[in-house]
Amino acid sequence: MTRYWVSWWSGYYKSEGCSEPPFQIWTSGERSRHDGKTELSLCAVIDAENEDEITASLDDHFPDYEVRFIQIVDDDFQPGDRFPDFENRTSIEEQ
Repeated sequence: MTRYWVSWWSGYYKSEGCSEPPFQIWTSGERSRHDGKTELSLCAVIDAENEDEITASLDDHFPDYEVRFIQIVDDDFQPGDRFPDFENRTSIEEQ
């Protein structure tokens, strides 16, 4: 299992098929979409076998996602103070 620091854009609207993932997420910014709605820059620490597992999970929970980055990090990586209250919920599967 590899630990990743991941960020993506999504409107995160239930009406557009988005759902709550099992992994903990943070909002780090926002931008306007072409349709006038807001899109969020979301981040997560995710443990997965590979990047394909991550993108498959993002596709399941955020069908409108646009990847910003997927970075391999140390196994004990935790996000900094900008991303508070890390709960170590890093699995792409329901626990």
